[in-house]
Amino acid sequence: MERELKAAAGGESSGKGWALVTGASAGVGRKLAKAFAARGYDLVLAARSEEALAALARELVAAHAVRAKTMPADLSLPGAAEAIVDALAGAGVAVEILVNNAGVMFEGDFVGNAHQDHLRLLQINIVALTSFIHLDLPAMIARGGGRILNVASMAAFMPIPRLAACAATKANVLSLTESLSKELSGTGVTAMALCPGFTDTAMVRGSQLGKTFPATMIMSPKDVAELGCAACLKGETICVLGLANRALASATQLMPRRLVRALGGMVNVRSWGSTASAFCGGAASRKEAEQ
Repeated sequence: MERELKAAAGGESSGKGWALVTGASAGVGRKLAKAFAARGYDLVLAARSEEALAALARELVAAHAVRAKTMPADLSLPGAAEAIVDALAGAGVAVEILVNNAGVMFEGDFVGNAHQDHLRLLQINIVALTSFIHLDLPAMIARGGGRILNVASMAAFMPIPRLAACAATKANVLSLTESLSKELSGTGVTAMALCPGFTDTAMVRGSQLGKTFPATMIMSPKDVAELGCAACLKGETICVLGLANRALASATQLMPRRLVRALGGMVNVRSWGSTASAFCGGAASRKEAEQ
């Protein structure tokens, strides 16, 4: 990972502060970056693709007259989050909004996926996310304000066979976010979990599971980002998108666990796509992809 902070062309500070968005090169992350820029926030963009980040930074600067900095990084590498935070501190960048969007997912039986794939998923989906929060949070508390947006999923509410490890990481994100929201009460800092259903990203289009769902059931990344951004700025704790998804999320809290397991198992029944509402956000093919 490159440790040097790279700045795109930009003018004066927006005055609203910096938003750090991980996984910003494509999909929901790209749209989240645009949503915060449209609201006047300067952007720090982190992802693996330096070229894609540079192009997005130029677009944000031109469209919204904000500042944009790029940080090419592979969050699967231990210490990547720490290196980014150190580089930002050295550049005098105080993160006002932390958007933990980066994530990888893959389909398949748990034992059929490579051991290294599981470790990579845990490193990005849990370790890097937790590191960013732990490193950025003290400064937010000291300033008396800040926002944390963690991208979870509808998969956070139920176990899903053949997406077992992925769903488990999203459950971790949801639980961590809810715990933080209580710990941070009265500090001026809020934490929110964004829980979309199936979203039209390269990860979903490349998955077998995504192919079973009609297009009408798949959310647009722009809608997910706009609604998520607005909810984050309002200080909400959980943002579940769509009436059907909200009903499902509530129902899983009341059902016996055996029924919740059965419901999660239905996600992998091919006929399910013709009758069900969306469940899991961002399922990818076995080939990894970054949000």
